[in-house]
Amino acid sequence: MKLGRLFVFAALCIGAVAACSYTIRPVQSTALIKKAYWGLPQAGPAADVTSLVTCPGGYPCDVLANGPTFNDTRANLDKKLTVIWTCQPQNFVLAEVAPPTFKVHMACVGESPVKPRRIDIIDATWGGPDGRQADVTQLVRDICSGGPTRCQVPAMAYIFGMPDRGTKSLRIRYTCDGERTPARMATENSVADLRCERISDLSYPS
Repeated sequence: MKLGRLFVFAALCIGAVAACSYTIRPVQSTALIKKAYWGLPQAGPAADVTSLVTCPGGYPCDVLANGPTFNDTRANLDKKLTVIWTCQPQNFVLAEVAPPTFKVHMACVGESPVKPRRIDIIDATWGGPDGRQADVTQLVRDICSGGPTRCQVPAMAYIFGMPDRGTKSLRIRYTCDGERTPARMATENSVADLRCERISDLSYPS
Protein backbone atom coordinates (compact mmCIF):
# COMPACT_ATOMS: atom_id res chain seq x y z
CA MET A 1 0.00 0.00 0.00
CA LYS A 2 2.79 2.40 0.93
CA LEU A 3 4.59 1.62 -2.31
CA GLY A 4 1.44 2.47 -4.29
CA ARG A 5 1.07 5.83 -2.53
CA LEU A 6 4.71 6.67 -3.22
CA PHE A 7 4.20 5.87 -6.90
CA VAL A 8 1.15 8.15 -7.13
CA PHE A 9 2.99 10.96 -5.31
CA ALA A 10 5.97 10.65 -7.67
CA ALA A 11 3.67 10.78 -10.69
CA LEU A 12 2.00 13.96 -9.40
CA CYS A 13 5.37 15.63 -8.86
CA ILE A 14 6.52 14.79 -12.37
CA GLY A 15 3.25 16.18 -13.78
CA ALA A 16 3.65 19.42 -11.82
CA VAL A 17 7.20 19.92 -13.10
CA ALA A 18 6.09 19.28 -16.68
CA ALA A 19 3.22 21.80 -16.35
CA CYS A 20 5.55 24.45 -15.01
CA SER A 21 7.97 23.95 -17.89
CA TYR A 22 5.17 24.87 -20.33
CA THR A 23 4.13 28.07 -18.54
CA ILE A 24 3.72 30.94 -21.02
CA ARG A 25 6.06 33.76 -20.09
CA PRO A 26 5.33 37.41 -20.95
CA VAL A 27 7.05 38.79 -24.03
CA GLN A 28 9.57 41.48 -23.14
CA SER A 29 8.50 44.17 -25.59
CA THR A 30 9.43 47.75 -26.43
CA ALA A 31 6.85 50.49 -27.02
CA LEU A 32 7.47 53.45 -29.29
CA ILE A 33 5.07 56.29 -30.10
CA LYS A 34 4.08 56.56 -33.74
CA LYS A 35 1.51 59.39 -33.86
CA ALA A 36 -0.58 61.51 -31.49
CA TYR A 37 -3.52 63.79 -32.33
CA TRP A 38 -5.57 66.21 -30.25
CA GLY A 39 -8.53 68.42 -31.04
CA LEU A 40 -11.87 68.66 -32.81
CA PRO A 41 -12.84 66.65 -35.91
CA GLN A 42 -12.26 69.61 -38.23
CA ALA A 43 -8.71 70.25 -36.95
CA GLY A 44 -7.10 68.27 -39.76
CA PRO A 45 -3.26 68.35 -39.87
CA ALA A 46 -3.23 70.84 -36.96
CA ALA A 47 -4.36 67.98 -34.69
CA ASP A 48 -0.94 66.32 -34.96
CA VAL A 49 0.73 66.74 -31.53
CA THR A 50 3.23 63.89 -31.81
CA SER A 51 6.16 66.15 -30.96
CA LEU A 52 4.49 67.21 -27.69
CA VAL A 53 4.06 63.68 -26.28
CA THR A 54 6.95 62.52 -24.12
CA CYS A 55 7.47 59.64 -21.72
CA PRO A 56 10.34 60.76 -19.44
CA GLY A 57 10.06 57.64 -17.27
CA GLY A 58 9.91 55.31 -20.26
CA TYR A 59 7.11 52.91 -21.11
CA PRO A 60 4.41 52.09 -20.12
CA CYS A 61 3.35 55.72 -20.22
CA ASP A 62 0.12 57.61 -19.48
CA VAL A 63 -0.76 60.46 -21.87
CA LEU A 64 -3.39 62.81 -20.42
CA ALA A 65 -6.12 64.21 -22.67
CA ASN A 66 -5.48 67.69 -21.30
CA GLY A 67 -5.57 70.75 -23.58
CA PRO A 68 -2.78 72.78 -21.91
CA THR A 69 -0.42 69.82 -22.41
CA PHE A 70 -0.84 70.43 -26.14
CA ASN A 71 -0.73 74.26 -25.97
CA ASP A 72 -4.54 74.43 -26.19
CA THR A 73 -6.35 76.56 -23.59
CA ARG A 74 -9.82 76.44 -25.16
CA ALA A 75 -11.82 73.85 -23.26
CA ASN A 76 -14.21 71.73 -25.34
CA LEU A 77 -15.58 68.33 -24.34
CA ASP A 78 -15.86 67.32 -28.01
CA LYS A 79 -12.10 67.23 -28.38
CA LYS A 80 -10.37 63.85 -28.46
CA LEU A 81 -6.85 62.55 -27.89
CA THR A 82 -5.69 59.74 -30.18
CA VAL A 83 -2.37 57.97 -29.68
CA ILE A 84 -0.87 55.33 -31.99
CA TRP A 85 2.20 53.36 -30.92
CA THR A 86 4.14 50.24 -31.88
CA CYS A 87 5.27 47.21 -29.89
CA GLN A 88 8.28 45.09 -30.79
CA PRO A 89 9.09 42.22 -31.18
CA GLN A 90 5.38 41.37 -31.50
CA ASN A 91 5.17 43.82 -34.42
CA PHE A 92 1.92 45.35 -33.17
CA VAL A 93 0.45 48.76 -34.00
CA LEU A 94 -1.84 49.73 -31.11
CA ALA A 95 -4.10 52.75 -30.69
CA GLU A 96 -6.49 54.33 -28.21
CA VAL A 97 -8.88 57.31 -28.15
CA ALA A 98 -9.62 59.33 -25.00
CA PRO A 99 -11.97 62.27 -24.25
CA PRO A 100 -10.87 65.28 -22.16
CA THR A 101 -9.75 64.54 -18.54
CA PHE A 102 -9.14 60.87 -19.43
CA LYS A 103 -5.83 59.33 -20.47
CA VAL A 104 -4.29 56.93 -22.96
CA HIS A 105 -2.23 54.17 -21.35
CA MET A 106 0.53 53.57 -23.88
CA ALA A 107 1.81 50.06 -23.17
CA CYS A 108 2.45 46.76 -24.91
CA VAL A 109 -0.18 44.20 -24.03
CA GLY A 110 -0.66 40.55 -24.89
CA GLU A 111 1.55 37.82 -26.17
CA SER A 112 2.86 37.41 -29.69
CA PRO A 113 0.34 35.60 -31.93
CA VAL A 114 0.66 31.80 -31.85
CA LYS A 115 1.16 31.94 -35.61
CA PRO A 116 2.13 35.49 -36.70
CA ARG A 117 0.57 36.55 -40.01
CA ARG A 118 1.45 39.71 -41.90
CA ILE A 119 -1.34 42.27 -42.35
CA ASP A 120 -1.47 44.16 -45.66
CA ILE A 121 -4.15 46.71 -46.52
CA ILE A 122 -6.15 46.17 -49.72
CA ASP A 123 -8.27 49.32 -49.51
CA ALA A 124 -10.03 51.58 -47.01
CA THR A 125 -12.94 54.01 -47.23
CA TRP A 126 -14.25 56.70 -44.92
CA GLY A 127 -17.74 58.16 -45.11
CA GLY A 128 -21.10 58.85 -43.55
CA PRO A 129 -24.83 58.32 -43.92
CA ASP A 130 -25.14 60.50 -47.05
CA GLY A 131 -23.34 57.80 -49.03
CA ARG A 132 -20.22 59.77 -49.91
CA GLN A 133 -17.08 57.71 -49.44
CA ALA A 134 -13.50 58.96 -49.40
CA ASP A 135 -10.62 56.67 -50.39
CA VAL A 136 -8.26 56.63 -47.38
CA THR A 137 -6.26 53.55 -48.36
CA GLN A 138 -2.87 55.25 -48.24
CA LEU A 139 -3.55 56.83 -44.83
CA VAL A 140 -4.44 53.42 -43.37
CA ARG A 141 -1.38 51.88 -45.01
CA ASP A 142 0.77 54.55 -43.36
CA ILE A 143 -0.65 53.57 -39.94
CA CYS A 144 -0.23 49.83 -40.62
CA SER A 145 3.19 50.16 -42.25
CA GLY A 146 5.82 47.46 -41.85
CA GLY A 147 3.49 44.49 -42.18
CA PRO A 148 2.32 44.24 -38.54
CA THR A 149 0.71 41.11 -37.08
CA ARG A 150 -1.95 43.30 -35.42
CA CYS A 151 -2.97 46.84 -36.37
CA GLN A 152 -5.43 49.14 -34.60
CA VAL A 153 -6.66 52.03 -36.76
CA PRO A 154 -8.48 54.96 -35.06
CA ALA A 155 -11.59 56.11 -36.95
CA MET A 156 -11.03 59.84 -36.43
CA ALA A 157 -12.15 62.72 -38.64
CA TYR A 158 -9.00 64.77 -38.02
CA ILE A 159 -7.02 61.88 -39.56
CA PHE A 160 -9.31 60.96 -42.46
CA GLY A 161 -11.24 64.20 -43.13
CA MET A 162 -14.89 65.24 -42.92
CA PRO A 163 -16.82 64.24 -46.06
CA ASP A 164 -20.12 65.06 -44.32
CA ARG A 165 -21.60 66.19 -40.99
CA GLY A 166 -23.05 62.87 -39.88
CA THR A 167 -21.33 60.13 -37.89
CA LYS A 168 -18.80 58.50 -40.18
CA SER A 169 -17.48 54.96 -40.50
CA LEU A 170 -14.13 53.51 -41.47
CA ARG A 171 -14.16 50.32 -43.58
CA ILE A 172 -10.93 48.40 -44.14
CA ARG A 173 -10.24 45.36 -46.30
CA TYR A 174 -6.99 43.54 -45.64
CA THR A 175 -5.11 40.28 -46.09
CA CYS A 176 -3.39 37.93 -43.66
CA ASP A 177 -0.27 36.46 -45.28
CA GLY A 178 -1.88 37.24 -48.64
CA GLU A 179 -5.23 35.64 -47.82
CA ARG A 180 -8.29 37.90 -47.86
CA THR A 181 -10.32 38.29 -44.69
CA PRO A 182 -13.75 39.82 -43.92
CA ALA A 183 -13.66 43.63 -43.89
CA ARG A 184 -13.44 45.44 -40.55
CA MET A 185 -15.53 48.50 -39.75
CA ALA A 186 -15.36 51.11 -37.01
CA THR A 187 -17.64 54.06 -36.30
CA GLU A 188 -16.20 57.51 -35.73
CA ASN A 189 -14.27 57.91 -32.44
CA SER A 190 -13.66 54.16 -32.11
CA VAL A 191 -10.84 51.86 -33.26
CA ALA A 192 -10.76 49.20 -35.99
CA ASP A 193 -8.78 46.24 -34.64
CA LEU A 194 -7.20 44.24 -37.48
CA ARG A 195 -6.09 40.75 -36.46
CA CYS A 196 -5.27 37.45 -38.13
CA GLU A 197 -5.71 34.87 -35.36
CA ARG A 198 -7.76 31.76 -36.13
CA ILE A 199 -9.39 29.17 -33.89
CA SER A 200 -7.22 26.51 -35.51
CA ASP A 201 -4.11 28.30 -34.20
CA LEU A 202 -5.08 27.27 -30.68
CA SER A 203 -5.92 23.66 -31.46
CA TYR A 204 -3.67 20.94 -30.11
CA PRO A 205 -2.08 18.35 -32.38
CA SER A 206 -3.92 15.01 -32.32
